[in-house]
Amino acid sequence: MRIAINDLSKVYRNGNRALQDINIQMGNGIFGLLGPNGAGKTTLMRILVTLLKPTSGSVTVNELDLRKHRREIRAMMGYLPQDFRMFAKLRTWEFLDYVASLSGLRNARERTRAVDGMLEQVGLFDVRDRPAKKLSGGMKRRLGIAQALIGDPKIVVVDEPTTGLDPGERIRFRNLLSEMSRKEIIIVLSTHIVGDISSTCNDMALVHEGRVVYNGPPGRLIDKVRGHAWAIDAVDGELEAVRERFPVISSIPSGGGWEVQVVADRIDPYPGRPLEPNLEHAYVYFMEYGLNGS
Repeated sequence: MRIAINDLSKVYRNGNRALQDINIQMGNGIFGLLGPNGAGKTTLMRILVTLLKPTSGSVTVNELDLRKHRREIRAMMGYLPQDFRMFAKLRTWEFLDYVASLSGLRNARERTRAVDGMLEQVGLFDVRDRPAKKLSGGMKRRLGIAQALIGDPKIVVVDEPTTGLDPGERIRFRNLLSEMSRKEIIIVLSTHIVGDISSTCNDMALVHEGRVVYNGPPGRLIDKVRGHAWAIDAVDGELEAVRERFPVISSIPSGGGWEVQVVADRIDPYPGRPLEPNLEHAYVYFMEYGLNGS
């Protein structure tokens, strides 16, 4: 599978330019879209799943043009929107069975087998007879993930899927995506949670104010920040000044003061030491300082 996005822009009627000249290539595996809320990620997701039309540019899926082959491309898709909703009066298995029938699973026996298998995968089999409206928040997100994956789609688009999930639920979701990515499938994961990208994706784009400011492996983005991640040893009276001067990743009590992780080109006059950066350092650095000089 291959998705090619070329010079894609979206301008809404009110003049808001949500996307500008987006160029991304996606292949099999998990592709991460990372950026703050309002960066344009959801607009891009909605274009990919044919719910929005771009203002200009093109999207092709295995040489199929999104403008000309919307129905064929939509048939390949599984989609979990950020504001996922279900038919609350249906039981959990009934809702997933309904979605499975829409995805093309016509044989009742095969559909039941697929529904039960998916409920097992996402940890909802034991509540399969519970009304969907009575599921917990985390369970509802898992049901959303299940409806996106049922029917073996070739492309799965998930928008902020771990919002509201506790750490255990988030790990379960990441493991499920990793298992799915072994197939000939493209999974597009849009999130503002850095851990979701660093734990699952081998290719990503960093989106900011409607533009792609980085596209490539997470490791290469981290390499660009090497030499810009620091641990400052601050006494109590210095902590607020450090926070005002530098983007702070974390502040941990240490002895009579604080160990404050920051990203910056220099940390003079504060005492400290360089850190081995991770994706969170890289993300905060580029959101704060951009790509200039890196």
